[in-house]
Formats: sequence, C-alpha cells, structure tokens
Amino acid sequence: MTTYYAVMSALALINLIVFLLLFDEKKFNYYILGILALITISNAGNFLMALSDSLSEAFIAKKIYYVGGCFIPPIILIVIFKMCNINIKKWVGNILVLYSFVVYGMVLTIGYSDIYYVSASLTKDGDATAFIPEYGFGHSFFYVLLYGYLLIGIVVLLYSLKKQNQVSRKNLWALIGIEVVTIAVFLIGRVINPDLEVMPLIYVLDGWILLYLSRRVTLYSLEDNISSSLDKQENYGYIMFDKSRNYLGANELAVNILPELGLCRIDSPISGYPTLDFLKVELDEYENQNDASYELDKDGKHYEGRITQIWHADKAVGYLFEIENVTDRYKYTKLLTEYNDNLRDEVDKKTTHIRNMQSRVLLGMADIVENRDGNTGGHIKRTSHVVEILIETIKEHNILQFDDRFCQAVIKSAPMHDLGKVGIDDKILRKPGRLTDEEFAVMQTHAEKSGELVEGILKDVEEEYFVTIAKNVARHHHEKWSGAGYPDHLKGEDIPMEARIMAVADVYDALVSKRCYKEAMSFEKAYEIMIESMGSHFDPQLKEVFIKSRQKLEEYYAG
Repeated sequence: MTTYYAVMSALALINLIVFLLLFDEKKFNYYILGILALITISNAGNFLMALSDSLSEAFIAKKIYYVGGCFIPPIILIVIFKMCNINIKKWVGNILVLYSFVVYGMVLTIGYSDIYYVSASLTKDGDATAFIPEYGFGHSFFYVLLYGYLLIGIVVLLYSLKKQNQVSRKNLWALIGIEVVTIAVFLIGRVINPDLEVMPLIYVLDGWILLYLSRRVTLYSLEDNISSSLDKQENYGYIMFDKSRNYLGANELAVNILPELGLCRIDSPISGYPTLDFLKVELDEYENQNDASYELDKDGKHYEGRITQIWHADKAVGYLFEIENVTDRYKYTKLLTEYNDNLRDEVDKKTTHIRNMQSRVLLGMADIVENRDGNTGGHIKRTSHVVEILIETIKEHNILQFDDRFCQAVIKSAPMHDLGKVGIDDKILRKPGRLTDEEFAVMQTHAEKSGELVEGILKDVEEEYFVTIAKNVARHHHEKWSGAGYPDHLKGEDIPMEARIMAVADVYDALVSKRCYKEAMSFEKAYEIMIESMGSHFDPQLKEVFIKSRQKLEEYYAG
C-alpha cells in the first residue's frame, strides 16, 4: 500500500510541475495553482502517514494532510463563483477562508487535546501504516466544511448551467466533474476497501481536471487575452472565438455596440442573429485572404476594427475581434474627401480649360506656319490625318504593342511637329524654288526649334509623359533609321518610336502632294519609294503598318 501513496504523491507533484511549465505568467490562474499546490502537500502528508512508525509521526503527517483538506474546498468554491460570473462580497470570501483557518486550528491540536481526535491508534494495512482515530467534536466542523462547500458548489453550478448563457458550458461541466469525481470515488472506495484512504486518488483525478480547466480558462479570460494580444484601450470593444469559431465572450463595450452578443451562448457558434453574420464573413476573409481589417455601420455610427489571433504557448487557439467607434473621424474624412473631390473637379475643369486654350494656341501657331510656308499648304492637317491612319492600322492589326495612352499622345502631337518653322526667315520659308545648301541648313534648324518651342509651351500645363512625346515628335521627325538624318543624327532604336511614325507621315505627304517646285507623285511611285526606304530612312517595323495602311492613305489623298 505504501506504493499506492507514493504514486499518488508523485502524480500530484507532476500535475503541479506541468501547470508551472505549460502556463505562461500572463495567463496564470493563481487559484488553480494554489489548489494543485495544496493537493501536492496533502498527498505528501498521506505518504508520510503510510511511512509513520509512531503516533507522533502520524500526528505530524495528519497535520500536513489536513492543509489541503481544510483549504482546498473554499478555494474551489471561490473558483466556481468566479467562473460562473457570480460576484460574492469580499466579506463572504473572507468568512469562507476564516472558517477553514478555524478548522485547521482544531487540526493543530491533534496530539495535545481531544478537540479533534479524542484518541488514536496505528495498525498495518499491508506494508503501510493505517491511522485509526476516535473523533472529537471538532471533527464535525471539518465535515461541515467538506460537504457544505461541496453542496454549495453543486447548487451554483447547476444554477449556472441552466440560467447563465455567458458562461462556458465546457468549464461548468469540468467543475461539475470535480464535484462528481470527489463524491463518486469516495463512495466507491468505501465500498471496495473501507480501510483505503481514497482522497489521494481523488486529488490526483481532480488535478487532471484542473489542468484541463486551467487550459480552458485562458481562452475565456477576456482581459488577459486583450492585454497579451493588444494594448488595452477603453474605447475598444472585443469579441472572442475559439479555433472552431465557438463564441467565447465579449467585453461590455462590444455588447453595447452589438447587444445580440449578450444573448449568444458561450462555447456555441453564433447563429440566429443577422446583425452578427458579418463576424462569420470577416473570419472567412481573414482565413482565406489574410484580410485582418473590417468596417461596420450600425445605428448611424461607423466602426473600424481588426482581427488578431489569440496565442497560448506558441499556438494559435482562437480569434480576437477589435471594434473601435470612428464615427467622428469617418465623418471628418468623408467631408474632407468631398471637399477634395470638389476641389479636384474645379482644378480639372481649369486645367482642361487651359489645355484647350493651349491647344488652340498651338494649332493657331501651326496655321500661321502653314500660311507663311507657301510650299506646304495643308501639310499639317494632312500629316496629322496620316498619323491617325497609321495608328489605327497598328491597333487594328495588333502589329506593335502600343497602349491607348501612347497612341492618343502621338496623334495629339502630330500638328505641332513643324512649329519651329515660325522662326525661319520668310525668304527661305516662302522661296518658290529649291533651296541652296546654306538655305537648307537654316531650314534644318526648324526641327530643333520645334522641340524647344513645344517643350516650353507645354511643360507647365501638360503631364510630363505627353510633353516628352510631343517634344520627340517635333525634334526627331527628320531623323533617319540609318543615322543620316537631323538634328541629332540618331540611329535605329535610338530614335523615339513616336518620331519614327511621324517621319513616315511627313515624307509620304511630301511625295504625294503638289509643291510649287514639283508635281504630286503618283501613288504607285510614292509607294515604291516608301517601301525601298524601309530599313534606311524608316523603321523596318513600320513596313507592315504602311503596307496595310496603303488603301486608306490613297483613298484619303484621292478624295
């Protein structure tokens, strides 16, 4: 039998060690710690009792054993009240503990008076020493403590099981399990072996239940989870779920925001309350898309929040919803957004107006250039249309991968390509015959001047992207693929694509249009020259574009 007491004592100590190792300090339940410690002490007392060789040793062992016997019942009762959300007055708790001290005071008289034991003797139960007492009147107070507290605990648990929605059913059944195990094992032990002390076994079984319960308590201690997950603030509401999405509880502010939470049953999925359906939706998004933030509009108020995981011993054990009332900030932001939208609309209107004015100025300048240049009447209008035809062909046949933004910018830039001619002397610009080498050199400067003029006019109003496209079209439309062009003698891919497209339009118009110094070339001859120049004057990538545009180009010029 000594082995039985030794094993029970060792198991009680193991329970205590497991609790100390597995539960971090922030989520420590000191009531459960106290119970496990008292169980260890009591079982050690029983083991010492089994080893006793004299009454004096037996009396000391009994006094050690009764440390647990006197103080475990009131602590368990206090745990029951707390876990059932029943607040007891401080003086009531003090009386419960004080009564235990009174009873234990009687226990300490063992060996000195007949208050607790009138007499006692020792016998052998196998290899263990058995204690046979004759009880004094003081021992009756111990029965009141043991069975009275047990009865009160059972009544409170049954009441909570029936009436309390906001208490975990699993926790209640665990506490009921402690009470049932205590009674059942005690009665069964008395039937099997009346001389066997069954309390050490009861304490070990209760310890296992307490370990389970301590694990559960960490999930339901809302304030502890809030403090370990987030910095607690008074204007935040919190709602908790376990990993199976069972509702674990909410703080007062969350219940004020969502009153239906007060009707939900702890340890059960939330159902039957449409206003709470968003919680399931947000959990789905959090798990599937890792989207931790959410928004909620209710009763004219706007709330924002986020979802975090509840951790225990490096393992995710549940979810914590945080809710913050941001109505004032939301309204302010909304007003600010509306103001900014209105302001942006006004700016857009003004900018559009300025751009339209600017476009009209540029086109007006282009007309001035065209009117001054007696050799190229209608050139700007025609080349602009040719550019449109080439761009349409590129998009229609998906020949080159240009986005709409680029295409629109090139078309819009085409009329500006010769603006630099406004600075060319009329004697050269309006000369009816061919230019001399010196005059042609002056005429070539119009490309560089065009680029500078376009950039200077557009840079403070138009976006940088369009300014760059327009400048490139104006400055580089006389560059050649071979590098023999001007003004920068760019070659191949160094020539901006927008300028390469403009070059095709510019030369084709010059070939098929009548000038004062030449007649219009036939479409057939112009086509042959253009095709032959692909790879020398023009980008060979544009050969297919030009071929597929031929019909539209000839129809345009024939009309």
